[in-house]
Amino acid sequence: MEEKTNGVTGEQQQKTDAGRRKFLASSAVFGMGLPLASLVNSKIVQAAEAQKVPAPAASAAAAPAAPRAKALLVERRRCTGCNSCVFACSLFHDGVVRPSTARLRVLRHQSVVDVPIICWHCPDAPCVEACPTTPKAIVRDPATNVVKFVDEKMCTQCGNCIAACPPEFLRAHPDTGSPLFCDLCDGDPQCVKACDRQSKETGQTLRSDPQIGGLHLAYREVTPQDAINGLMVNMYYPNLDGKRR
Repeated sequence: MEEKTNGVTGEQQQKTDAGRRKFLASSAVFGMGLPLASLVNSKIVQAAEAQKVPAPAASAAAAPAAPRAKALLVERRRCTGCNSCVFACSLFHDGVVRPSTARLRVLRHQSVVDVPIICWHCPDAPCVEACPTTPKAIVRDPATNVVKFVDEKMCTQCGNCIAACPPEFLRAHPDTGSPLFCDLCDGDPQCVKACDRQSKETGQTLRSDPQIGGLHLAYREVTPQDAINGLMVNMYYPNLDGKRR
């Protein structure tokens, strides 16, 4: 007969001891697993921190804005007659490409020479002086050098300003009959940008100028016909007078 110790048989005691050892072993593994899990989690966090994208550096200071244009300048001999300036002007002001409403135009003579006709933004503004209304329907803004309507409804469409324009730039809007004044696109002429994009080979024809000087007054005295005659003589051979220059 199997002996009992404290009322427990030897077989029962062995089972109890085995269960206790198994429990202690599993507890030890679990106990070791806690710091191990903490270590693994710590490594994951460290790796994630190391892989974080660094904060972007402070962006460089914005470049200073270009001076606002107060006039246009044109190198007539470089014009190729592409009309990019005309298209850009009408698109900016009217939302469509309509050369007849552009605030500048390119005059082609006998399919030979192309002459850009622009507003020279005359400091003395003969067009304003010629306006017959009281008060005048148009004024020159001294800050921007732009001629603009005080109130377009005041315009009598008499054409006096068009006739007084030295470079023969001004013309009437085909729909309203009012004169088309160049407003320099609020100091950022779109015609200049368009010319720049098209002039990589020939050199830029149009450029903007933040200043007004004697050069503008000299240029405005050269009418489109004068420019045509000069270009025909100096750019092509045989020239009009039969001499090569």
